[in-house]
Amino acid sequence: MESKSSSIIVKNRFDLDMEVNIHQWTVNDLAAVRHIALTTWLATYSGFIPAQDIRLFFDEWYTIEKLQELCNSPTARGFIAELDSNAVGFAKTSYNPDEKKFSLHSLYVVPGCQGKGIGKRLLDATEAFACSFGAEAIWLGVMTQNLVALNWYQRIGFQFEKEEPFTMGNTTVMHLIGFRKINRERNGN
Repeated sequence: MESKSSSIIVKNRFDLDMEVNIHQWTVNDLAAVRHIALTTWLATYSGFIPAQDIRLFFDEWYTIEKLQELCNSPTARGFIAELDSNAVGFAKTSYNPDEKKFSLHSLYVVPGCQGKGIGKRLLDATEAFACSFGAEAIWLGVMTQNLVALNWYQRIGFQFEKEEPFTMGNTTVMHLIGFRKINRERNGN
């Protein structure tokens, strides 16, 4: 599957036009993905997950080697968002053909760039990839204490149907599991 790149122009707080580019990540983007993950996790989760547990999870699941596996998988994809050529967000996805289930494992935008439509653009790229498998919905999990993300996902149509424990390092928190049906007209299918 070919990588598509898309751009939008957004206004920043100083009313200067800034170009946002969304593209499939490559091995050259993995250091930026790691930086975005750790930065956003510490900013978002440190109120309810100790920093050492965030770091343990990060060191286990966000190694360059594990992220490279995603680059080589036909059923997984990572997307990166760049704002004026600086990586500011990413989405990590996969399709499970046995379950016929498409999952959005991660969607993060660095705190200073949230509220600019970057997360929505990453979600659009995710949906387009999901459509390539004929997926009917995108599934994800959100920590119950992450109210900002939870409210955002609900506002854009995600429905949460169950709650499960999720362990980050040595800390277990509750995770809401939900989905949003894919709008094929919005994705040109």
